[in-house]
Amino acid sequence: MKIRNTLRIPLGFLAGGLFIWRAHPTPRSFVIGALIMIFGEAIRFISAGTLIKFEGVTRNGIYAFTRNPLYIGSFFLGLGACIMGRDLLFAALFVTIFPLLYIRVVRREEKWLVGRYGDDYVAYLNEVPRLIPVRLDFGEALRETSPFLAVKNRELRTVFGLLAVLVIMAVKLAMAN
Repeated sequence: MKIRNTLRIPLGFLAGGLFIWRAHPTPRSFVIGALIMIFGEAIRFISAGTLIKFEGVTRNGIYAFTRNPLYIGSFFLGLGACIMGRDLLFAALFVTIFPLLYIRVVRREEKWLVGRYGDDYVAYLNEVPRLIPVRLDFGEALRETSPFLAVKNRELRTVFGLLAVLVIMAVKLAMAN
């Protein structure tokens, strides 16, 4: 899918660098934040392991419960990082800007997908919530995912990014004590 490039990715890296510089983790905030980040990456990995790009509307697995699980996972990654870093200003900016930014991205993607898949995607829009699942069957979501597909969809980049943040924050934590 080719959606016009925006500044969200380079700005995300810039914000990440600023976040790491300002972060002041404690052992407790590190553990709680890491668990939330891992939860977010688990959602992303399951999502990436279910999505078959450009071959029709993905309706199975986690996509049977929410249309945008990758963005939900990304939100939990960011939220966990904010908790880990204990920077209230950064956290307030994140929980304000992330939804505003991604609702625009989601709407633009939906428009593109309706144009590509027509009535099939319109039916999906009417059947499955945009973000918050009404119900969720973890067994079904896991049965329909493939680690190989997640790797093919380049989710390992996010996994490595998560690991890098955890290592950097662990070093900051060790240096503070």
